[in-house]
Amino acid sequence: MAKRNEWKPLMDAVQAAGWTYRASKHGTYVYPAEPGVRPVTIPGTPGDYRSLRNTRAQLRRAGLTGV
Repeated sequence: MAKRNEWKPLMDAVQAAGWTYRASKHGTYVYPAEPGVRPVTIPGTPGDYRSLRNTRAQLRRAGLTGV
């Protein structure tokens, strides 16, 4: 399972790209800077060791570079 400190660089890259995120009851929603692109959902309690890698892939598919 990914540790909390492994998620921080990912969230820093999200903010540096001008994207926004909002914590919710079940996870975190990451909103791309350009309109019309669906938000990416990050699980609040990732239970799989691949969750960080899968989240990075989802963000790349949504258009975030450098993750």
